[in-house]
Amino acid sequence: MIISLLLAIVISVFSVGAGLTLLWRFRDWRFGFLAGLCLFASTWVLMTQVSWLFHGTDGLSLTLSGFENAFPTVVLSLMALSAVFFLERIIRGRAKAEQDLKLAQVSLDRASIPAFWFTSEGGVRYVNEGACAHMGDRRQELLSMTIHDLAPFYSPADWTRDWLSLKEQGSTNLELHFNKKDGQLFPADVTAIYVGSSEDEELACMFVRDISERKHAEADLRVAKATAESANRAKGEFLSTMSHELRTPLNAIIGFSEMIEMEMFGPLGSERYSSCISDVLYSARHLLGIINGVLDLSKAEAGGLTLHEEEVHLPEIFSQCFRLLKEKALHQGVTLSVDCPATSPTLQADPRILRQIVINLLSNAIKFTSRGGTIEVSSWVDEQGACMVSVVDSGCGIAKQDLDKVLDPFVQAENAMTRRHEGTGLGLPLVKEYMDLHGGTLDLESTLGVGTTVTIRFPPERLIQPFEDHDVRSTA
Repeated sequence: MIISLLLAIVISVFSVGAGLTLLWRFRDWRFGFLAGLCLFASTWVLMTQVSWLFHGTDGLSLTLSGFENAFPTVVLSLMALSAVFFLERIIRGRAKAEQDLKLAQVSLDRASIPAFWFTSEGGVRYVNEGACAHMGDRRQELLSMTIHDLAPFYSPADWTRDWLSLKEQGSTNLELHFNKKDGQLFPADVTAIYVGSSEDEELACMFVRDISERKHAEADLRVAKATAESANRAKGEFLSTMSHELRTPLNAIIGFSEMIEMEMFGPLGSERYSSCISDVLYSARHLLGIINGVLDLSKAEAGGLTLHEEEVHLPEIFSQCFRLLKEKALHQGVTLSVDCPATSPTLQADPRILRQIVINLLSNAIKFTSRGGTIEVSSWVDEQGACMVSVVDSGCGIAKQDLDKVLDPFVQAENAMTRRHEGTGLGLPLVKEYMDLHGGTLDLESTLGVGTTVTIRFPPERLIQPFEDHDVRSTA
């Protein structure tokens, strides 16, 4: 009987202590219920044992009767105690899970990558600090928005379609354009994960990665690819053009030289060889001009072409170029007029390069102007004090889509198979390079079938003073 009483007291005290301790630690009503159950069972055990202690007859029967009467109560106390430990393990596991969830929540909140939780209707349920920082909005402002406010080009129909796909697959990737508070749009790679239902709401978590830099890199790569392809085409056009332009004068030089060497028209000294020698000389000079153009362009592009500047009088330059090209214009049946008034300025420039600029522009105009056409050259000083020179022809003109193309080296508006005019396509590109060296510009305007106007501009700092002694007004 004494042993039963002691056992009952120990179980009761331990059960009540364990229940009250867990109730105080976890503040859970279930532990309060178990603590009350343990207290009730312990009280019942103690009262039963005391009752049998004072009303029993002999020690043996009292002890047996006490154990028999106390057995259900002891079992109940042990069951309550077991339940306490079992529930304590469950609650401890739940507490650890809650702690892990709290850590995950803190990590998500502090993550630099923007994260959003959206409802099935597109409303914003949650945003982290990374989203607030990247979008430039406060948390409450973002929580009042929808996916369509954040991604203005994302239509409700697209959202409905993608939501159904997201529920079916569990996750998906999207590419959207998000709008920051300052109105700046940025492309984003969105990873969407279907979370499920929470408080009668279906939720999806979306991680938004700004891919502006990647898009810029892709654009740069496309430009580089297009540039490489253009360079490859230019190389092919260069080889095609130069193959023809170099072979033609070389074949003439070789052919006429062989005729002279073989004395096909009799012994040397015959007048018939004079025309052969003239053709050889013309072809050699033409070939030299092509090679010089290629070398000058290569030097200019490599930064190796330097200016040898001095005072240059525009009327003198125009007179020299006019004399050189007068016969060519007459042979072509083109009227060439040069208007350089007495107020034409003196420039600080490289005279050789300036002559080459004018010759290239006039040669181009003569080449592409049909018989009976006109070419007008003029110069003036604009309101900003810059020296302007224009060459206007009534030639075949250039198609609008070819205007930029003709400024590329070795390129002509017509391809190598169909073009009707000889040339390397270096005239305008060389002029552009020469003008860049002088700090000037080249402007090209043309209408197909009407004519072309090329205007070059020397900056005001290159003007020295008006040159009044020359008034060139020539017509060929």
